Amino acid sequence: MCGSLECGTKQVDRLPVNGNTQHISDLGVVHVRSKNSHRGIKGFTLIELLTVISIIAVLAAILFPVFAQAREMARGTVCLSNIRNVGASATMYAQDYDETVIPWRNCPVQTSEGVTPIDVQLAAAWTSTLQPYLKSSQVLFCPSFSETGTANAMDQADCDGDGTPGSGSAGFIPADVYLSHYAIGFHVTFNGGQCDSTGGAPYAHFAGSGWTNEGGSYHFYAQHLGNVVDASRTAFVGDGLTCQAHNDDGPLLGTLLGCESRFRHRGGANLGMMDGHTKWVSNNPERHVMQDESGCFFERYFTSDK
Repeated sequence: MCGSLECGTKQVDRLPVNGNTQHISDLGVVHVRSKNSHRGIKGFTLIELLTVISIIAVLAAILFPVFAQAREMARGTVCLSNIRNVGASATMYAQDYDETVIPWRNCPVQTSEGVTPIDVQLAAAWTSTLQPYLKSSQVLFCPSFSETGTANAMDQADCDGDGTPGSGSAGFIPADVYLSHYAIGFHVTFNGGQCDSTGGAPYAHFAGSGWTNEGGSYHFYAQHLGNVVDASRTAFVGDGLTCQAHNDDGPLLGTLLGCESRFRHRGGANLGMMDGHTKWVSNNPERHVMQDESGCFFERYFTSDK
């Protein structure tokens, strides 16, 4: 019998139930559609979006420097390990050669026949001499090395320059060949051994063997471990530079240990001491000074005879 519902297989009626529309299909399935089913989902307002973006920007500004510092700390740790390995290798060299400190270049730069060829100098550099002990070239390079930072340090008035760009770094940066981002001690004396009572030009006597003109003649000076007064504060290896550079006369070999590394790690440098330990030193390593009994200033980390 047909009543409010018409007879047929496809005909449906709509009956209101609790404010909703009820659809009855020919299969007897009831479908209920809400009155609100066509209303859109509420989205974010422009102000809410801008607020979220601002919060993300603030968090990024706070966290990015922290991440950068964490990366540099990790690089500094790798660098300290490299320096420790170089120092240990230099100690093994000294044990094999009657406690003679390894020279940074194991050949004279000048002979009776003229300047020693650059290929001979490269083969005699400390980076080659230590390879039988290091057995790796990767440890010779610092992950934080920067040409810009090194040049900037060299150009400073308390380093190799006068404070103007290129005044101390010209001819070295950029180098023709980087043998290492580190340097080892070389036989040199600063301030001519004179007493500096102001601290403006402190005395220094680097620990290292090598060819020198000191004493009036060109000769090889052998530094022995027993001649170092305080091995715990005397640096022998550290952040710096060993490279094949150039000038108007042709290629040359150079090594730079000290003030040239002041911007390498967090405004300072990593150094390896003669007793085998390593440490980070703030600012210019050559401006950490001490005074002897006579009141004369000398460089704390680069004076082997005091």
